[in-house]
Amino acid sequence: MTASAGRAPGAAVGERRYAVLLGSVGLAVLALIGWQLSSLLVFVIPEPLATLRTLVGNLGSADYLFDVRVTFQNALLAFVLGALLGGAAGLVLGLSRWARVVFEPLVVALNGMPKIVLYPVLLPIFHLSGAKVVMGVLFALFPILINVAIGVRELPPVYRKLARSVNASRWQTLVHIILPAIRRPLLTGVRLSISLAVVGVVLSEFFATRRGLGRVVLQAYSAGDYRNMMATILLLVSVSFVLSLLLWRLERRVR
Repeated sequence: MTASAGRAPGAAVGERRYAVLLGSVGLAVLALIGWQLSSLLVFVIPEPLATLRTLVGNLGSADYLFDVRVTFQNALLAFVLGALLGGAAGLVLGLSRWARVVFEPLVVALNGMPKIVLYPVLLPIFHLSGAKVVMGVLFALFPILINVAIGVRELPPVYRKLARSVNASRWQTLVHIILPAIRRPLLTGVRLSISLAVVGVVLSEFFATRRGLGRVVLQAYSAGDYRNMMATILLLVSVSFVLSLLLWRLERRVR
């Protein structure tokens, strides 16, 4: 009886992992079937296999790889800046009631605003290369800011009592108590921000830029090269999906 009970938790975990794997594979199969059917009905959607061949061919082109590097370097920079600014602002909003009262309505309003409308304003200020990074920062900023602010605000009072009981300084309280306590909402914000940073940069590349995957998609669409367009979209979706999945798995492991 004891041995059977001891195996039960492991068996349950194994069943959950199997169910997640089965669900993921099933969803991927359904997506491929839907894609194949759509390619038969809509001429602008190429077949999955043809799209994959085009993507493999593109990845062998030095010119295309340069566009890939431009987009993802800008997206990485936008994510890092957005994470730093959003994390710092989230801590301020979470720790200071005065800051919440004054700035929270502004944060809610800015988060709900379609940020791409700011691009024509950012372009003459930051020029081609800087404007799309700033746009990526605006997209990546708010998920981390909001998740960190809520995580800090909803910390149980016992955490602050613990800090006072050991005479911890503000810095020690932040590093050793608050940040470890909010690691799950922080990871959630990071997971959302990475994809949104890519979205912000690629959207900016649609409008005014010399290089980047957004420009590749726009040029392919204008030329009627739908295989190249879909191949680039597939690359962007795949990278964002894999990063989000890895961070989601890490987030689930965090207690």
